[in-house]
Amino acid sequence: MRDYEVLYIVRADFDDEKVQDAVKRVNTLVERSGGTADRTNLWGKRKLAYEVKHQKEGSYVLQDFKLDPDRVPELEAALKITEEVLRHLIVRKPEKPVATAVAPPPAEVVLEPVAVASDEAARRVRRADREEREES
Repeated sequence: MRDYEVLYIVRADFDDEKVQDAVKRVNTLVERSGGTADRTNLWGKRKLAYEVKHQKEGSYVLQDFKLDPDRVPELEAALKITEEVLRHLIVRKPEKPVATAVAPPPAEVVLEPVAVASDEAARRVRRADREEREES
């Protein structure tokens, strides 16, 4: 069983009680498909980006559930023929990362030139370099 979420839009001409009935109907569809409904979040009525089935508004519902991946097409087919639901989108939620004890990568070592304190010290270093090259 995997974690999924479905966002669906219920007709706006329904009152709160009918929206609750539509949510129960979707929960029943999930359970008939062999899944379990976890959490339901009612977003309320919102304006649609474009007119859908002669509706300009809809009640948005976000629901988390667990379902076998092979049963998702069955649930989508059932949602398509549900009259209360204008549109729906089922998305697989990302799996939670398993905490493993992995050592962090070693810190990157950057070698930077040593800053010279004064002009006199810089001249001495250059002179020593020159003398070293002349000896070789």
